[in-house]
Amino acid sequence: GHIDSEKLENVLHFFLTALPRATLTVEPRWSPVFTGESVTLKCEIQSHSNWRYQWYKGSRRTAVSQSQTNTFTIRSAADQDQYWCRGERDYRPSSSQFSNRVNLTVKAETPKPELTSSHKGAALIGNPVVLYCELDQSAGWRFYWSKHTQSPENETKTETHSYTISSVSVSDGGQYWCRAGRGNPVYYTHYSDAHWINTTSEYNSLWFY
Repeated sequence: GHIDSEKLENVLHFFLTALPRATLTVEPRWSPVFTGESVTLKCEIQSHSNWRYQWYKGSRRTAVSQSQTNTFTIRSAADQDQYWCRGERDYRPSSSQFSNRVNLTVKAETPKPELTSSHKGAALIGNPVVLYCELDQSAGWRFYWSKHTQSPENETKTETHSYTISSVSVSDGGQYWCRAGRGNPVYYTHYSDAHWINTTSEYNSLWFY
């Protein structure tokens, strides 16, 4: 007999929307990410249990991966693309809806911060100096400061992009570097160029004869 295409469409629409919804999220939430950072996709399905998770990428119709857990980790974010997911299981409902699509934006260049100082010229002993590690690349960074040598063992870590020497002494003079890191495992930027702090014990006075 003749099948009414509009009725069929309505039936299909009913079945598809009756399936449990899937939501795809990305950790970390910052964008862009850099090649070498680790990114985790999470597929949450609103109801039922015992799901197996199918992971899709780009324009592919077939899943690029399948897992028993609802997370999928991309070890190197060189995989810039669009991702989405779906659940499957052995009982009704035997699948979820397809999730929303998430775009992963990846930059190849490792960023390099710029190290600046609150002080122009020599720093007066006893006075404060603030160093700034400037980075214009998304969020989530902690900052690491080195003195005299670029040394991961002797770095000072701060949650913000500034480092304060509250009272400058002679031993604070010399070269400084900073870099930033984020994520787990930590992804590090390049070191900044070196910044010199020169100290002085006296004001530069003008002498009048």
